[in-house]
Amino acid sequence: MNSATVLVCAHNEEDYITNCLESILSQELPAGLIILIADRCTDRTVDLAKQQLSRSRSLILQKDHLNWRNSISENLQLGFSSATGDALVIVDADMTIPPDFLTITLPQIERFAVVSATVRTDSSRSILNRFVSLWELTYSFSPLGEQPRGGARTISMRALKVVGGFRDVYAWETDLDQRLRRAGFKVKLDQGVVVLHRRRMTLARSIAYQKQAGRARRELGISPVRTLLHSIIRIRPFVLVGYLTK
Repeated sequence: MNSATVLVCAHNEEDYITNCLESILSQELPAGLIILIADRCTDRTVDLAKQQLSRSRSLILQKDHLNWRNSISENLQLGFSSATGDALVIVDADMTIPPDFLTITLPQIERFAVVSATVRTDSSRSILNRFVSLWELTYSFSPLGEQPRGGARTISMRALKVVGGFRDVYAWETDLDQRLRRAGFKVKLDQGVVVLHRRRMTLARSIAYQKQAGRARRELGISPVRTLLHSIIRIRPFVLVGYLTK
């Protein structure tokens, strides 16, 4: 049976960390180790995590300064350096995973270097969340643009070691998937495993997410034409803005 380290990276996530960790602790197949990277937290994230993780094999690493340009990539590499077992499972601090997440994804690392879950927005959090949740339904008949998300994935430790772990890049998940494919590994988006993105969406946050996606596309070398088409077809105009903004 494969064993896993679950890695959660958090920056001031006191509103979400409790539900996230509870979903990890409630897995049918328990994690061998849970690592929390507390990235310059100034709220109650660490205190809440300590209370919950006291009943499990866990490690809380507090980071007080930034060494890489991209903090999430640095956090992932820190977690990877302390991970044990056959798989590294990454879960965003504002997500909750179903009880059978590890049961379903862990056995698949025998065939795939990465198994990513399908991420859906929690429609109960706000009116905008409800709109985004409805928009996500368009992927069922027009999958253009849906990519494996980084915040809910199981990664083979063996494969991750082969490609040297994580790099200091913005779009770390796509960068990793591309390097794994070049190394001869397969990656998978498992549409049968659905995780919930619980963060309350606002218009400002939605625009920021789109701009981040645009910067990621530029970093990955995706053409301006493809980015323009994506912005139009997926109704995400600020992706193009982020792509064109230095």
